Amino acid sequence: PTLEPAQPLRSVRVRAVGDLMVHKKQLEIARQPDGSYDFHPQYALIADSLTNADYTIANLETTIGQYEKRPYSGFPMFNSPESLLDAVKDAGVDFLTLANNHMLDRYFEGMVRTVDNVEARGFDFAGANRTPEEKETPVVVEENGIRLGFLCYTQMTNGMEDWSNAAVKEYGVNYLRKADLPGEVRRLREAGADVVIAIPHWGEEYFRRPESYVVTWARKMVAAGVDVVLGSHPHMVQPVEFVEAEAADGTLRRGLVAYSLGNFIDNMLKRYTDSGIILEFTVRERQDGGFEIVDVGCVPVYCWKQDDNIQAISSLKYLDAPPEGMSGGTWQRMKDSYWELRDLIDDDIPMLME
Repeated sequence: PTLEPAQPLRSVRVRAVGDLMVHKKQLEIARQPDGSYDFHPQYALIADSLTNADYTIANLETTIGQYEKRPYSGFPMFNSPESLLDAVKDAGVDFLTLANNHMLDRYFEGMVRTVDNVEARGFDFAGANRTPEEKETPVVVEENGIRLGFLCYTQMTNGMEDWSNAAVKEYGVNYLRKADLPGEVRRLREAGADVVIAIPHWGEEYFRRPESYVVTWARKMVAAGVDVVLGSHPHMVQPVEFVEAEAADGTLRRGLVAYSLGNFIDNMLKRYTDSGIILEFTVRERQDGGFEIVDVGCVPVYCWKQDDNIQAISSLKYLDAPPEGMSGGTWQRMKDSYWELRDLIDDDIPMLME
């Protein structure tokens, strides 16, 4: 008998970044003479790294679309032009998590408009819901024949839920404290997810190590069936590691946890807020069935602040020579940020050029 050729094993290479923020200076830089906004220059030097994957994930930490007659704004109530999404899409981002503490900065109505704008530009998304049905619908995306399921949560919305439509608490935002991890993972699996990725917005700001309750939540997620955890909110990079946790049936599960991916593009001034990582991992089908997370690495990112631009760049790419226009002092800070990340990330996880 003629043997059927073996089917090639499927795989998908994923990249994930932290906070896409738009502070006041970023708005000023993006504003054009005709009153429009162009954010493409802020992503120009990092777009190749974002597109260097099958699928790219990011945290959108601003509402999108003008609310009533209020002007666009940065901290503390973020609201950005729709053209930001054009730049983010063109830079290579495929999925946006909308579960973060600033998603209600223009109340429930602003959140709904944000979701509308994100959807209209073809992004996959999760974490903010316009209807109860949307909240109950599992988010599963297929890439290279592998189905990725997403769970997005935020620890808080800065108290804005008390000033917004009651729908926020009923179904609008996915709050971590209300998460039914085993049930939600089960629904994703029933919807066909081969791998489950959780994206929690958690922890305390400006810490380089996760608090004990964050570590506990990460283990709960892995025990419940989550394969990859991509954290954000501290605005500083925190460690990346594989975590083992015992599932309800007594089996030992293993998951990749990035406690915080740090900032990506921003105008923060505290030390360590000027760097982030693009985390890379591959979801690979096993010969004996199931899937595994392999080939973990990260691109170290530095946020280069200039008078006329704010750009994310790969710091490893410019260790030997600065990009054109970078001052000696800024170049030294960029190199320092690389070594700070190298000391923080386990040696088993390689740093990638771009």
